[in-house]
Amino acid sequence: MTLFLDFDGVTHPLHCHESNHFSRLAGIEAVLRTCPSVEVVLSTTWRLQYPFDQLREKFSRDIQPRVIGATEAAFRLPEWPSRLSAYPRHKEVHHWMLTNRDASDRWLAIDDRPYLFRPFSDVVVECDSKRGADEPVLLLLQSRLNQMAGGSA
Repeated sequence: MTLFLDFDGVTHPLHCHESNHFSRLAGIEAVLRTCPSVEVVLSTTWRLQYPFDQLREKFSRDIQPRVIGATEAAFRLPEWPSRLSAYPRHKEVHHWMLTNRDASDRWLAIDDRPYLFRPFSDVVVECDSKRGADEPVLLLLQSRLNQMAGGSA
């Protein structure tokens, strides 16, 4: 199972002071520790500004090996499939999954901008960008990951 993780508005509130960057990451990592089969792919725009290894270092040592990659920016991808052209983040995830996983593998995204994903697709745990992944979001993330794992997470 793969979790696609945004940073701004998720691991910390959007537009917060840099001293608060990643202030919500510990909670996300706590959820990940209860779901050892979940791997993380970065779907944040930070991937366009910083090397992947530098971004992976933001995570605790025990979680770092599970941070396995980053999506390609939508503007660098082919125009297929046209049904996702209006949803760039969904397109990035779709491309990553087709390139790196079996088509039947399950995935989930945690993001503060659900409009970047195809509507009604039930693949996004939404965060309020002003709060990031707070306790209610973490509980929902935990529940969704458990459901996707068939309760075995």
